[in-house]
Amino acid sequence: MFYAVDNLGKRIEFEQICDGNSVFLTLKKETFSDAKTIEIFSDSISANAGDKGFYIVPRDINLMGDIYTEFTERKDTEFTVYKPIMACCAVKTKSFCGLIRFERNYCPAFKIKVENNSYNLSLVYDFTESEDLNNPHAINTVAYRSRDKIYDDIRIEIVKLPDAKTPGDFAKAEREVRLNRGEITTLKEKCQREAVEYARKHPLVRIRLAWKASPSPIKHQTVENEPMIHTAVSFARVRDIADELKKQGVEGADLQLVGWNKSGHDGRYPQLFPVEPQLGGEKELRKTIEYVKSLGYRISLHTNLINAYEIADCFNWDDICVKRGGGYIQRGDFGGGYSYIVCPKKQYEINKWHIQKVKELGVNGMHFIDVMSIVNPDVCHSEEHPCTTKEGIEISQKIMKETQETLGAFSSEGAFDFAIPNLDYGLYVCFGDGFSSTQIDVCDNVIPFYELTYHGILLYNPMSPTVNYTIKNTRDKLFFFLRGGRPSFYIHSRFKADGSDWMGLNDLSVDSNESLEFSAKAIADGERMYKDLADRQFIYMKDYYIKGDGIETAIYEDGVSIVGNFSSEDKAYNGHTVPAGDFIIIK
Repeated sequence: MFYAVDNLGKRIEFEQICDGNSVFLTLKKETFSDAKTIEIFSDSISANAGDKGFYIVPRDINLMGDIYTEFTERKDTEFTVYKPIMACCAVKTKSFCGLIRFERNYCPAFKIKVENNSYNLSLVYDFTESEDLNNPHAINTVAYRSRDKIYDDIRIEIVKLPDAKTPGDFAKAEREVRLNRGEITTLKEKCQREAVEYARKHPLVRIRLAWKASPSPIKHQTVENEPMIHTAVSFARVRDIADELKKQGVEGADLQLVGWNKSGHDGRYPQLFPVEPQLGGEKELRKTIEYVKSLGYRISLHTNLINAYEIADCFNWDDICVKRGGGYIQRGDFGGGYSYIVCPKKQYEINKWHIQKVKELGVNGMHFIDVMSIVNPDVCHSEEHPCTTKEGIEISQKIMKETQETLGAFSSEGAFDFAIPNLDYGLYVCFGDGFSSTQIDVCDNVIPFYELTYHGILLYNPMSPTVNYTIKNTRDKLFFFLRGGRPSFYIHSRFKADGSDWMGLNDLSVDSNESLEFSAKAIADGERMYKDLADRQFIYMKDYYIKGDGIETAIYEDGVSIVGNFSSEDKAYNGHTVPAGDFIIIK
């Protein structure tokens, strides 16, 4: 029996509808209209130390994987995932086995609590105003987040899975629920579009061309006081990169230009034009696009709808999200100075002209809109254009769909599950430990539950440190292969003045002919290492096992296993030897 408790301790009952293995629970908004918080419990999902079973709670964007908790003896502790990237968790206790799924009309959090060796899992809804850590680019920066008022019912679905035993069983159930309801499609269906099929087989090569100091020394920028633009890669140099990739034997690549727009990356968004003159201007950009295509490669561009800077020629305060108590949402300090958050309804209008102007340039790769899929849409309390979480998600999905239809494919920074219907590729599922590692006392292992659920549904790179994986350490390389990544490379991934290099300290550059050759070779090595795995993108991942000796194994539904050895010694595995720091494929 599931029930809700408000901040004053009042217990509120759900309305229930049973349908097969699912129980649909509704908490009518009238029953909690004055609540500041609502917490949802069930005695059936509680457990005691020594009980068999586990919780699987989805990660937020700053964890390396999803939280796997067994019911062992441990000190009193609790941990809350405030922004789960999946709208479900898995529970296996003495009296319950199944999924708990929530509707994303609000932004609830999962909380695991251990007290006197008694385990409880709850879902927490907070309707107060707050300031929290919701800045995806600077996790140590406190940034404002405006929450929803109470405007809708709370809806939960309980999916009973009496035969589920492993994380893969629960992941399969979540995937099948969404597939059967038509909420998501398979990667095979997405690959009927040429740009997606090309991306499945070949690496992404993002190239940061130009940027201003970030954080900016000038917070409120104008044309008169705009800081200097650092130009690292001209459009002509992009042609050199394409030539060197060809020379190194790279069969295919999607060259994605970041900071091609006026004033470079995060320079004057949402303004894009004129194309940055210091890079060669629009004439050189068009020349480069056609040249890259002539080599058989694809080329795409990076745009941004969420962040707005006062220096933009199209900046309009009416576009900015309004806080519940009044005032505008300002989050982050990047190349353009203080960044203000655009209301989702206004993002939709801006994207209409963004994608048409980009299409006119002749690109043919997978278009990228920054940030959109790695955060929940912001709530806007403007009287003229109010926008709830539910409306924001629906609008974001429309933006993604229309971008797909206009430009052939859509990609973004993250892989929140609300984006998956129209997301072809996520630059990383999460930041992982790209900013810092988090000690979670309630966690026994971080597991790739997300990848178990969605491998075969979309392309992704597992986490930000696995960008440029061929020049990274053993751990990052193995995470890339075992978690089913698509090769992702970034020339000039490092640009932040404050040192928050969430894609790692090892970088690719093209500052000299020697560095160009090195970078092209790293990309060529990545394509060769991935070539035999490209077709595996269509196969669902069945399960994932972590042994205590450094061996981790991803098992696919066709029986193939990828076994990685994270230790410094060769290991025996089922009659095979797995070299230290390497992986093998067992068919």
